[in-house]
Amino acid sequence: MSNRQARREQSRRPRGGASRPTAARRPSPGGSGGGGAGDFLSGRFILIAMVLVAILVVGIGVIATISGDDGDDSGLVELLVAAEANFPSDMADGYAVGSEDAPLTITQYEDFQCPFCLSYTARNEPGIIDQYVKSGQVRLIFQNFPILGLESVAAGKAVECAAQQDKFWEMQHELFLLQAKEGQASNEKNNVGRFSDDALRGFAGDVGLDLDQYDTCFADSSTLETVQDSAATARSFGLSGTPGFLFNGVPLPGGAPASFEGWQEVIDAELERLAGDDGAEATATP
Repeated sequence: MSNRQARREQSRRPRGGASRPTAARRPSPGGSGGGGAGDFLSGRFILIAMVLVAILVVGIGVIATISGDDGDDSGLVELLVAAEANFPSDMADGYAVGSEDAPLTITQYEDFQCPFCLSYTARNEPGIIDQYVKSGQVRLIFQNFPILGLESVAAGKAVECAAQQDKFWEMQHELFLLQAKEGQASNEKNNVGRFSDDALRGFAGDVGLDLDQYDTCFADSSTLETVQDSAATARSFGLSGTPGFLFNGVPLPGGAPASFEGWQEVIDAELERLAGDDGAEATATP
């Protein structure tokens, strides 16, 4: 069975005890820990929701954060360049980065034309990788959720083809770096040719993809199906906007934190809860 067939077969399998489908890509959105949708009203998500409310009350609003302090995206360019230099490529595996044994898997559903996704990728994702992924506490998984038009779908196909050649994270960086250079966070413009088929092929060459393989993949109808399946999975979790996040397969309530400090609070709270659950389970084992 080919890798693509295996991924499509996995997308049809049930995830744990939940009724929601898995994501189309090999890494499961649920990760190795946590529970199903029934955990939505559990203590951990009440705690996380409280933390998020506090962050929103005290912190800067999401819109202000996404737009930047002065409407200039040059700061995002600098952050993305620094993030690429510090990225742990030895920990990358397709759409995922981090240990499969990490207690917390964070799945992020994104659209490459989404200015909020751009800001998250520049401002918050590098800190999560540096502090939590490198230490083995978090496994981060990207999933396509194209909602802003045909070029979003095309970009999703391009990174799918890059992932098949183990170059997803390089391609992700190039696409978001272009958006930052074009000022997408402060002046959103969608479907204006930045992610045309020719432009995406150019990026594929820039990151070192075999272009014959890329062309075959990009033209293959199953690649489009994979991107569409990923979007359908996002909607099955109740996600309607980007970026959207799952903690161990359960949607993060209250929306994404507006700052890295907010992410630290939410992640630390969840890791503490998971450690407490593991300790209680060990104590209960005879």
